[in-house]
Amino acid sequence: MSPAPPRFLVEHVGSLTRAFPRPHITLTWAQSLDSKIAGPGGKRVMLSGPESMLMTHWLRTMHDAILIGVQTVIMDDPRLKIQLVPQGDQSLHPPQPLILDPKLRMPPTARIISEWTAHGANSQLTGPRQVRQPWILCGTSADAGRAAALEAAGARVVRVELDKNGHIPPASLPGIISSLGLGSVMIEGGSRVLSSFLHAGPRDDGSALVDSIVVTVAPMFIGEGISVVPPGHDVGLPELTYVHTETMGKDAVMVATLAQVGQDEEA
Repeated sequence: MSPAPPRFLVEHVGSLTRAFPRPHITLTWAQSLDSKIAGPGGKRVMLSGPESMLMTHWLRTMHDAILIGVQTVIMDDPRLKIQLVPQGDQSLHPPQPLILDPKLRMPPTARIISEWTAHGANSQLTGPRQVRQPWILCGTSADAGRAAALEAAGARVVRVELDKNGHIPPASLPGIISSLGLGSVMIEGGSRVLSSFLHAGPRDDGSALVDSIVVTVAPMFIGEGISVVPPGHDVGLPELTYVHTETMGKDAVMVATLAQVGQDEEA
């Protein structure tokens, strides 16, 4: 367990998430050399080594919120905690869990809800050991019965506008997290969520929607499995600007930003 976050992470991401004059959005994932983030049918595959996994937990501490899609909850039942960082450091706090779930498919028995129910009211848990209530982002017309069941289990249901395809549009996220009193969000997946943000257009002010991209590449092949970008969706991906590469154990961790429109054009 490292007593301090990696310097490159503080410099290239952490220094921005707290100082940004607007909501900061970070995309992050771990992938194989053949660009897979999961095995066949979404089966979980351990990609990150201990060093890069610890880096991910440090990255979580640098954001106000952590966001995943409901399919990741259904497949992996994650905890989204920061148990790998020093547990006695009271300056570290776990991010607020956000679940993109337009139709409220999240099971009330999800571990992230049950842990909040069991430990969230425990005022003795401080610093990294704190447990935060999961907030579920759904459509304005999502089933009232499902919403009631999730709230009875311990979650908070937040209704937002959907697009014509029944999805929560990525461009609406800055406004959503601001309305929830949050200043930064770390998006961990899954594939459809990551792809939707990579393909999303700019913010209302013309700036890039995504501010930071942190990718861990593991030296392995998966073969058949789930890609970062689903088949048929590899058109219109944004141009990236390279920032930094760090070797962490067996893995390579790369930091990039979205290229600004027109930056590669000749004056």
